[in-house]
Amino acid sequence: MDPGSGLKCDPAFLGPLDGEFLPDTGAHRCFTGEEKYLSRRKLDAREKLVAAIQPSLERVLDSDETVLYIVPVIHNPRFLEVFGLGVWYVLFFRAALVMTDRRVVEIMLRKPDRADTQICSYSWGQVGQLKLKFGTLALKPVKGRTQKWKLQERGDRKVIKLLVPHIQQQLLPGDVHNPRPVPLWHCPECGAATPKRPDLCGQCGTRFKSRGLAAALSLAFPGAGLAYAGHPVLAALDFVGESLLFFIVAISFLFAAGSQEVAAAVILGAIFFVFTKLESAHLSSMFAQRTRPDPNRVKWRRGAVVGAVLSLVLMVVPPVFTGALGGLVNVVDRDLDFAANELGWSGGHDPDGWAFGYDDNQRSEWIRDDGQGLFVWSLPLGPGESESLFVSNVTAEFGGDAVDSTTIGGFKGIRVVENDVDENGEPLTWVRWMLFDSENQDIHILGASTSNSELESLEAEVDQLVRSSGWIAVDD
Repeated sequence: MDPGSGLKCDPAFLGPLDGEFLPDTGAHRCFTGEEKYLSRRKLDAREKLVAAIQPSLERVLDSDETVLYIVPVIHNPRFLEVFGLGVWYVLFFRAALVMTDRRVVEIMLRKPDRADTQICSYSWGQVGQLKLKFGTLALKPVKGRTQKWKLQERGDRKVIKLLVPHIQQQLLPGDVHNPRPVPLWHCPECGAATPKRPDLCGQCGTRFKSRGLAAALSLAFPGAGLAYAGHPVLAALDFVGESLLFFIVAISFLFAAGSQEVAAAVILGAIFFVFTKLESAHLSSMFAQRTRPDPNRVKWRRGAVVGAVLSLVLMVVPPVFTGALGGLVNVVDRDLDFAANELGWSGGHDPDGWAFGYDDNQRSEWIRDDGQGLFVWSLPLGPGESESLFVSNVTAEFGGDAVDSTTIGGFKGIRVVENDVDENGEPLTWVRWMLFDSENQDIHILGASTSNSELESLEAEVDQLVRSSGWIAVDD
């Protein structure tokens, strides 16, 4: 290949492919017979691709090496390489395959018309099998893992299908006496062969970005590892995503009202931290290994230290101020406690001793000597809520006929009466007294089932029971 010249392909170099491939007269854009396989628009894109990768090829290919074909593909990655990218992985595994009379060179792409820094090659002398099936080109080396590429264009698949048999017949040896692992990696600066995922080019001295530093930056500060690896858009998205999760956890700490809520915030924060940081570190180290030159490693290391200190400070602040905003949220902090034994009732606030089980927001259960039950729930009024609004909502839910004002034990409130039937089909009345604790902006609900004829006497007894009550602090 002549450096600086327009790069052309010669798919028929190893032998005629079909009748459409004529001798190379130079009167074509990419290769002879191209119009049969690629539209004008595809040829425009192919010329841009060739121009983008030509500088890299000039460093890698020998001067007398012949390019057979250049095709855009999707590199088929391992599962762990795409974990976290989802269906968007194709945007990060675009590549150009350059098939020559001696090898196939893979150049990763940043964009369809922009070369990346990772360049690998597979010598035909180290390949045991090359096969195209269902639009996927599979290369099986004598030593190493099989690599696959997805061909996106139908015309490219036709050309490669014609080309593969010539490569197999003329270039693949039946017995490789000195097998070595492939692919070979190449320095993007000078084209020299390097070890797999090198730290330094032995030929030109170019230092490449470190997988370990990329992972450390990801752990130190949101998005830093991906920015170091050369993906600023992903870095910005990672920063926004991790910042949002941090905000959620911080709010959980600041509004925590008890030990259970603090424990929940700790668990939530730990889960978010482990999964987000591991995934960010994984992606950063994967992208950093693509032989990207690293001229500013010292600055990035300093940035990792500064970012780690800042992150630690931000992580410590919410737990230190646990519950600082809890006062902005109303919670029930006291319960009614009845002098039950003096009036023939027994019960309490421990759910383990309740005969009828537990309902959401239930605070206590009380049973009269004859089996009559009384159940107590409590609800806080939320921000913007009022007693009048609560009454309006209850009236709208149950209907005006079922709701009326009442005073029980000195508490103003409302009474809701619903007619129902028991498990035997007998009529019963379910009554709830909703009492306003105006001082604490809470609603205490007393509920019981009885017959309609005994409702008034039960209400009188409940009134007496409430008058005998006192307050106990809520045990969180």
